[in-house]
Amino acid sequence: MAASDDFSTNQSDAASNSEDASMKAGAPVYHRHPLSFEDGNLALLAQDRYFIVHQGFLCRHSLVLQTVFGNSTDTRKLLNRPVVEVDEKWADLGCFLSALYDGVTHLSSSIEDFAVMAAILRLSTIYEVEHVRIEMLRKLAPTWPRNLLSWDIRESNATNAGLYKPRAVYPHPIMVIPLFREVKAYEFLPSAFYDLSRCVASDIVSGWSYPADPSTTWHLDTDEIMTVLKGKEQASRYLSTFIVNELEGREPGSSCLFKNDPDPLKRRICPAAFEAVTFEIVRDCNGVVCHRITDPLFAILDAYLMQKRDNPIGRGRITFRACDVCREEFAHSVETARNTLWQKLPSWFGVKLENWPQTTGP
Repeated sequence: MAASDDFSTNQSDAASNSEDASMKAGAPVYHRHPLSFEDGNLALLAQDRYFIVHQGFLCRHSLVLQTVFGNSTDTRKLLNRPVVEVDEKWADLGCFLSALYDGVTHLSSSIEDFAVMAAILRLSTIYEVEHVRIEMLRKLAPTWPRNLLSWDIRESNATNAGLYKPRAVYPHPIMVIPLFREVKAYEFLPSAFYDLSRCVASDIVSGWSYPADPSTTWHLDTDEIMTVLKGKEQASRYLSTFIVNELEGREPGSSCLFKNDPDPLKRRICPAAFEAVTFEIVRDCNGVVCHRITDPLFAILDAYLMQKRDNPIGRGRITFRACDVCREEFAHSVETARNTLWQKLPSWFGVKLENWPQTTGP
């Protein structure tokens, strides 16, 4: 099947012998994308690729595409099909069409699927394919959650053998923040901004390159960088306030098991335990040992977990572990502080949301 004079084609089909005959000197060469159907009735053109698709099928899913097709004034023909050219990258368009034809059940919010997920989310938003957009957002929600419980699950899933390696599992927040802005998925921004705020300032400013493709570097614009740095400062101050109010000089609780013990060393157990925790937090033990640098949510939680581990803080025969009553009282302080921090994220990073935090779901 020969193309019209408007086109030269490469159908990538070994059985086709008409390719050379269809070539015209100086005419652009268009390559047939594998996502093409012999019974298709429309040639959808993007850059140097074309897709033979079903116009009625696409119109059923997208009123925007229906309008685009209806308003097209392109009179060219490709393989005897009418042509509609769209201003999209052909790779992104291929992902989007595949989502419409084949579904998206095989995709996840992992770093490996990010490029495909981003393309589908962006185009499903542009062309108003709501059911695909909703499914994409549903898949992204556990990675960029709106409640603290889901955030803790996310962090646990990124920890393997005690080592926290989120970049091996999740897309870097520098990659997703501009996408969330573009598709108006503002509900994911607070957790993405907080994730990025845990990086050192130089990394926030310099951008990020995916190790699998170091030729591409993602950057935030100046306004976004300032937003992250301001939020980072707020989170740091919050942690400092928690240390001062809840750890430094913490007295035993009114029902402390050792408070009235005749042994002065035992009476010092609970205060000494919290003094040891304070020292560990101040020297950023959670960053040096657990690779969780400048992470107030984790540092506050770790202040409690230090009292639960099998190797309590201390030297020699002195075990600096607070009694059960004092630990429970401190646990309530930790829970309250972490929930309050989570509630403050949108205001720290300049995101206006009506429903934060989300009380159910990811």
